[in-house]
Amino acid sequence: MTALSGCAAVRDALTDPAVRDVLADPAVIDPSRPFQGSPSESYADGADGIVIPEAAPVGRFPASDVEDAYRTSKRLLVAAHLDRQTLLGGAPEAFTALLDRRQRKHFLKHLDSKDRDKDTRGWVTSFAPGSVDLVGDVIKVKSGMSAEAGKDDQGRPELWVNYTFRAVYPVRPKGADGPVTRVMAFVKARHEYWRNEPDGPLRHWDGDSVDMWSAGTECHSPDGFLRPDYVGRMDAVATSDAYDDHAPALEKDECGVVGEI
Repeated sequence: MTALSGCAAVRDALTDPAVRDVLADPAVIDPSRPFQGSPSESYADGADGIVIPEAAPVGRFPASDVEDAYRTSKRLLVAAHLDRQTLLGGAPEAFTALLDRRQRKHFLKHLDSKDRDKDTRGWVTSFAPGSVDLVGDVIKVKSGMSAEAGKDDQGRPELWVNYTFRAVYPVRPKGADGPVTRVMAFVKARHEYWRNEPDGPLRHWDGDSVDMWSAGTECHSPDGFLRPDYVGRMDAVATSDAYDDHAPALEKDECGVVGEI
């Protein structure tokens, strides 16, 4: 996952009493109203922000299949990006349980691998274990999906559910009273559905992402975990809008700067 951040030296900055005092000021982000003043304030809460459209036939897949696919895609998104255990860096059991058996085997084999190119932790949203507390019980979400006819590598018909997902998480350092910051995760990707036999079950695959990044996080994470950037946003000059759906995709491992999340 690429990152949009101020790329600040967080640990060093937080040892400066002056910086800590400014960051701890409740006027920065009020913990009791962590989305106040943010565009995300108008987003729905949690899974309610994942909108399922009305199903219609797609290719050879009837509307009932499309409806099932939409509902499965919503469950996958909730498990990958809203499950509390997963968010806090734990075992992503909710997501794992939903994967197709073949993909599940691959996901678990490479979960938290030391090889960054193989590590599958980035398939879900996880903060580094023991690093953050979620502020409040609400995560703001805006997400949508649509279906289209597709084909696998061998030209066999598939049903593709294309989706965009944006979530904003209010967090603070683990066990601390402050500071509070907001972190955003964005994913644009698809889930792929097919049948091995005409009367067989509808199977699914978590497909490759078109665009995937986080904002308000440290750049160049050594693993698949997110680490909030608590100070970079204070003096960063915004070069992009984290809420712009039409912003160009970042290159792999590229780090940019955003305005207020």
